Amino acid sequence: MTTPRVPERIRLAVERLAPRPDDRVLEVGCGPGVALDLVCEWLGSGQAVGIDRSAVAIDRAVRRNQAHLAAGRLVLHRAPLAGFTSPDDVVFDKILAVNVNAFWTGPATAELAAVDRLLAPGGELLVCYDGPDGRPHDRAAPTVVANLDRAGFSATVEQGGILCISARRPGERSEDDSA
Repeated sequence: MTTPRVPERIRLAVERLAPRPDDRVLEVGCGPGVALDLVCEWLGSGQAVGIDRSAVAIDRAVRRNQAHLAAGRLVLHRAPLAGFTSPDDVVFDKILAVNVNAFWTGPATAELAAVDRLLAPGGELLVCYDGPDGRPHDRAAPTVVANLDRAGFSATVEQGGILCISARRPGERSEDDSA
């Protein structure tokens, strides 16, 4: 059996996210579960949760990630971010969104309210984009940063193969920053 191909944008986003073994990670718009497969490889006692509005995407993610699902490292839900409620009110250390248009094609008010509710204190939202030519999608940055600012998050824009915007609540530091 051949190993499914991993697009460069997904590899770069997961490397930038750098999940720790005990992290709780939410991927928004998980599609066929490529990033979740990589995230789960980083996890030990942690868990990943993937959400997508598309039943087809969730079915593909299930097929791709059967071993992670069976091991309990992964849970999948068909749900939009704005309407997602975490089972048992679990909050996430890291939330990843790759090429999720909701953060830059509109105000993302409901989506960022959900992120605020779902993100653990000191947690990180990482929103990444690549353009149609495989280069960073620079046009998204100003709108995403403005939306994050309006929602009470502080954002850092990073270029490195893809555009990544890291966001935290103002005044919050990650456990990595406090060492």
